[in-house]
Amino acid sequence: MKYLIGLLIVLLVSNCNDSDVEDQPDCADIACTQEYRTITVNVKDREGNAVALDMFSVVILPNETDITADWSDNEIELMAKNGVYPLFSDKYSNTYRNRQIEINFKGYLDDKQVLDANYTVGADCCHVFLVDGETNLIVGDL
Repeated sequence: MKYLIGLLIVLLVSNCNDSDVEDQPDCADIACTQEYRTITVNVKDREGNAVALDMFSVVILPNETDITADWSDNEIELMAKNGVYPLFSDKYSNTYRNRQIEINFKGYLDDKQVLDANYTVGADCCHVFLVDGETNLIVGDL
């Protein structure tokens, strides 16, 4: 009988999971698509016209680590023309794999801050994704 109770205790202990350890998928066996994903924000005025920001920034919260990329003049011109600005891209998919983080987007016109929006973004084994936050932003009183 003591042998049976001892065996049961060993089986119970060996089947216990540490609840603090998250079950992370093994990304080595995942087949990812070759696309490059970027989460963007669309900036418009109240009439629905694209807004050409003078400057924008993206930072990781709460420590405000700046992750605003350097863009060529042609890329900046295209963003301004379409009012579409990058927020978070697959550039960060390995760094933030299987995690979610808070980021902040700020937009400026004539040296005045006109946008301030927070987002929750994440990454899986392959790509980044938006968890929370409004990507269609309206700049009022231009």
